Amino acid sequence: MKQMLGLWRDTWWLWTVFLAMTVVFALFVGSFFLLLLPCLPVTFIYFAFNRYDSDGNEKADLGS
Repeated sequence: MKQMLGLWRDTWWLWTVFLAMTVVFALFVGSFFLLLLPCLPVTFIYFAFNRYDSDGNEKADLGS
């Protein structure tokens, strides 16, 4: 759980923009974009568990 809190702490603004863009596209372009809504949490969880340790801190060895 701390991994997800760490990712949210560092990238909350980005996920808010993704959500807003998805809703705007769904309203103005087509409802097809609503299919992206279930993809956002899956992607969020994937990055949280791969980029953050169990204490919610970013892993140091990502580049090596």
